[in-house]
Amino acid sequence: MRPLLVRHPGFRLLWTSATISALGSWLLVIAVPVQVYRLTGQATATGLALALEAAPAVLLAPWAGVLADRFDRRRLLVAAHVAAAVAVLVMLLPGGTTSIYIGLLLETSVVAFLQPAIRALTPQVVPGDADLVAATSTTSVTQSLLRLAAPLLGTALLTQGAFAHVALLDAASYLLAAALLAGLRVRSAPGAVSSPAGLRAGLAFLTGTPLLRGLAVTTWAYWTANAALTALLIPFLADLLGEPPQALGLLVTGLGAGYLLGSAVAGRLLPRYSTRTLLSAGYGTVGICFLVLFTAPNLVIAIAAIAAAGVPGAIAVTATQYRLQAATPDGVRGRVLAAFYATDSLAALTGALLGPLLAGWAGLSAALVLFSTVVLLTAALAAVTLPGGAPRFARATPSAARVPSPSTERATPPAPDRAAPPAACPPDGPQR
Repeated sequence: MRPLLVRHPGFRLLWTSATISALGSWLLVIAVPVQVYRLTGQATATGLALALEAAPAVLLAPWAGVLADRFDRRRLLVAAHVAAAVAVLVMLLPGGTTSIYIGLLLETSVVAFLQPAIRALTPQVVPGDADLVAATSTTSVTQSLLRLAAPLLGTALLTQGAFAHVALLDAASYLLAAALLAGLRVRSAPGAVSSPAGLRAGLAFLTGTPLLRGLAVTTWAYWTANAALTALLIPFLADLLGEPPQALGLLVTGLGAGYLLGSAVAGRLLPRYSTRTLLSAGYGTVGICFLVLFTAPNLVIAIAAIAAAGVPGAIAVTATQYRLQAATPDGVRGRVLAAFYATDSLAALTGALLGPLLAGWAGLSAALVLFSTVVLLTAALAAVTLPGGAPRFARATPSAARVPSPSTERATPPAPDRAAPPAACPPDGPQR
């Protein structure tokens, strides 16, 4: 069988543009906090920069989903990429951290519109459930490779004090992605009703669908605890292991290696096991690895534990993204995916606040064990809230989007996908 990227030219363009854009974003994710700290010398200033990366999606993503269902997603993506490039260039204007904050806020606001559209567009350019499994796995592997390579490249550039170069590369990546997407040919998405009713219809479909409702609860709990642990990584290294903050790079590299392996095997597991099985096993294994990681006596064991956590973490993330795309009708897909994007961002904000707060009250070691235990308990939550069996996919017509009927998962698995060859970081790379 011909490779996926050869069989589906539309997905090839979408994948290429997303990879180029993500590479530039990863570089800036590393560069912005470092540059802000260089200019201010204050950890609180760096924290503000991180908050600005997550906050806009909480407020804007639901409305972005309405637009992704109402208008041509290709044109929306082209416009969003161009606007994001302009926003990045604002960071280079005179004004120091003020310009960086304004540019960052503008960029992350635009990306809140970009993410739901690109995720909703994937099933349009990859028809068929087996190929969608392969597409999701391919994207996950690519993001894992970027997770390994881009931070190293960004760090190398920043050692030369080249923040402007990194920002220009990110802006160029957005513009190149826009040029590629302009040549994408895909059928127009079905129209939705007016914005308020459209938003309500999307939320009604989400809450009325057992699979989606269960995913919303479990992923929010998982990423909240995950974000809290992420916020405590550097104190864990410095205070408990006696390592310098630079050792964080070793943990990120170990995590990336685990993600790469997990992404590579996820495509084989998705057609064979139910969402409940994959997420229960995945979250449970990640929780155990986190308990080993945050009680480790030395850095070597910590790196091994976080690498091990990356394998089931990547499988759980890939499974979630695939089920969301495959089980949601096209007419409401933008709104449903945007709602999950918003809740993931809310989880990042909540966890980032809860982690240091609990560590200050109960102590660092107790906080790390508690949040690791929450991740472990999320496995039980997934077992209770998610339906069993393989997915019943909803490739709906426009009318089906207006009168949604909740889907569950049936017991008979689909045919295996013969075409197909988490953890303390965001599920799809930089959420920017």
